[in-house]
Amino acid sequence: MAQPKRPSIKGQGASMFFQGGSPELQRVKEKDEDEERVMVTIYLPPKVAKRLDAEWLDRKKEDRKAQKSHVVTEALEAYFQQLDG
Repeated sequence: MAQPKRPSIKGQGASMFFQGGSPELQRVKEKDEDEERVMVTIYLPPKVAKRLDAEWLDRKKEDRKAQKSHVVTEALEAYFQQLDG
């Protein structure tokens, strides 16, 4: 028995993946929060990335919904507060 054909995506290019949105920034709304977030990509040294993973996993043990984004946000907010004096 033959399977039905998939719909053609020919000629749609990358637009089929980014339907109306910008590929550089993706805005994400959290279910628990009313605050809008922006997705960014950063590159960290391996030592810092391992420490971030360790902190995230420790939090994940206590709260299943813990996210790396929350750890990074808290760290950056504390850093900016320190800069502002």
